[in-house]
Amino acid sequence: MFEKKGVSRRKFMALAGATAGVSALPFASSTRAASPDDPSTIAEDAYIWGFPLVLVQRYWEIGREKQISINRFTGKQHLSRPSDKIVGPNIDTLYGYSWLDLTKEPQLLYVPDTNDRYYSIQLLDEYANTFAYVGRRATGTKEGVFAIIAPNWNGKLPEGVQRIYSPTNLGIAFTRTLVQGDSDLSAAQAIQRQYALSPLSSYPNVHASGDLADADLSLFPILQLDKQLGVEFFDVLSTGLAAAPPPNEDGPSVDRFAKLGIAPGAKPSRTQDPAIVSALRDSVPVAADRIRKADFSTNVNGWSTNYKVTNFIKDPLLRAAVNQYGPATHIAQEALYFGAKSNGQSLSGENKYVLKFPAGQLPPVDAFWSLTIYGQNFFLVENRINRYSIGDRTAGLVYGSDGSLEIQVQAEPPASGISNWLPSPPSGAFQLILRTYQPRPALFNGNYKIPALQKV
Repeated sequence: MFEKKGVSRRKFMALAGATAGVSALPFASSTRAASPDDPSTIAEDAYIWGFPLVLVQRYWEIGREKQISINRFTGKQHLSRPSDKIVGPNIDTLYGYSWLDLTKEPQLLYVPDTNDRYYSIQLLDEYANTFAYVGRRATGTKEGVFAIIAPNWNGKLPEGVQRIYSPTNLGIAFTRTLVQGDSDLSAAQAIQRQYALSPLSSYPNVHASGDLADADLSLFPILQLDKQLGVEFFDVLSTGLAAAPPPNEDGPSVDRFAKLGIAPGAKPSRTQDPAIVSALRDSVPVAADRIRKADFSTNVNGWSTNYKVTNFIKDPLLRAAVNQYGPATHIAQEALYFGAKSNGQSLSGENKYVLKFPAGQLPPVDAFWSLTIYGQNFFLVENRINRYSIGDRTAGLVYGSDGSLEIQVQAEPPASGISNWLPSPPSGAFQLILRTYQPRPALFNGNYKIPALQKV
């Protein structure tokens, strides 16, 4: 759901969660052969550790330049379509977001009763940690009021208001609201319009007021911080450390970074020590390359996913690798995304493919699943029937006499009809992503395996 004109399959899988937490990990999974006290090693580790913090700061900077509204939800009023030119969107939910500023007082988050409709409001801090969810999986679908509280706030809350602690004063909330089908769009829009944020001092006035502004997803581009900032990355990181102090368990890492002048409010790129400046400057492309090449995916039957995306990931390299393509990757318990190959080969519009689920073997989920097709760069591609995904809400699917479900992925309509047809681009490479929302334990423990995509 991010704007970018070129993204590889592996990059998108990191973005989507098919490949994110701050902690005092000693960089065991990313340490080079050099001594941990070597300036270059410290600088590289600082870049990787601080990447999400700098990324979120840059998003806030973009937002301020565009005069964003603070503590107020925006929302898309339609499902994603090719004309949106967004990378890797789902065709299942309405997207929305709000920038969070808890500096003055807590913000009250109001959600309506969605009558068991899937929705999620994902709350991220300044380190891009998902620190909480409000939604069907985490809190249910009844009406509720939640107080999002800054680290140093110690006041009392009204009775019945549930407390959510944010690790930092600033953050971002991302909303997703399920649409069951074309006839359900207006009902989903009505739910989305009711999400509301209001200051604690306004209680009990917690309901949304006025129209819902359009969600501008261009505020979250895929950034290349190494090329955009260079050695000044470490100055921005130091500014972030002053505004958003890390948790105590990260003290040893932060103390280590301070050896190079990376400290709250400092300007390490301006140090008079040429050796340190050289180490900082040279580390940027090396660390950025390590992030881009990181691969934490698991592959089964030609489908790759990442089971390691949690609220607070301990591995800085994993956290950076996920967040480099944008914020708001779902934790694995909320959604698992699987990317397909066929017999180890990338998918091509010149070929025909079949995905067959045996009877009783549809993806085990408590919310929904969908199979979405994209062009090579993960843009939606126009097709003659305007169908970009097939899932458990697709009307008119035809099941076999044995109860199985076959999905035909090909450029031309199948001879058997279009009921189970997912149109692929007429030529060139394309991408196929299976989304599973609220996946059941069988998807985590390996008891359930997605059938291999077969070339026919």
